[in-house]
Amino acid sequence: MAKPKSNEKREAIFQTGLKLFAENGYSKTTIKDIAQEAGVSFGTVFTYYENKAALLRACVTEPLQEFRQHMLAAREELESMTFETFNNLVDRHIGLFMEKEQYLRVVQYVIGQPERFDEMEVLDEFADEFRSFTKSIVETGMDKGFLPESNPEEVSYGYLAFLMGMRLSFTDHSKSHQTSTFKNQALRLFGIQEVHQ
Repeated sequence: MAKPKSNEKREAIFQTGLKLFAENGYSKTTIKDIAQEAGVSFGTVFTYYENKAALLRACVTEPLQEFRQHMLAAREELESMTFETFNNLVDRHIGLFMEKEQYLRVVQYVIGQPERFDEMEVLDEFADEFRSFTKSIVETGMDKGFLPESNPEEVSYGYLAFLMGMRLSFTDHSKSHQTSTFKNQALRLFGIQEVHQ
C-alpha cells in the first residue's frame, strides 16, 4: 500500500531537516533551504511543523522511538539470553548506530549547546534508559556466567559513549573490517577479551 502524499511530504521535510541540521547546524539552516531541497513549497513546511524549532525537536526526538522499540524487544530476550544472543545484540547495536550518522550529528550539536536547546532533557532521559538497559544486560550476563564480573554502571557509561563516538569518528560508510574492529572493542567493554568469530 502506497504512503499517502501528505506522509511523503512530511517525511521528505523531516529527512531534509535532519540532513541540513547535521551538515550546517541549526542557525545556518533555513526553512527556505529545507523546502527547496525537500521539493516542497515554503508554506508546506509549516503545514507539518510550526517553525524551525519544532522541526529540530522532531528530528531529535522521533528517531529515539526506533531505539526504544529495539530496547523493548531486547528486554524480552533477557531471561533467555545466552552468549550468542548477547553477541547478536551487540551486532545490532553497532548496525543501528552506524546507520544513524546524520541523527547522531544533530544530537552531538544539541548536546554541545545544552543552554540553548530544550531537547537536552529528552536526550538525558534516553541516555539514562539506554544505560539502564545496558546494566540489565551486564547483570544478566554475569548471573548466567557468560560475562565476567564487572561494574555494570561503568560498562553502561562506556558502552553508550563508545557507540556514539564510533559513528561520529569516521565520515565514510561502514566497511566490514571497521565493523569487525568496532565489534571487538565493544565486546572488550563487557570484559570479553577473546572474540571467536
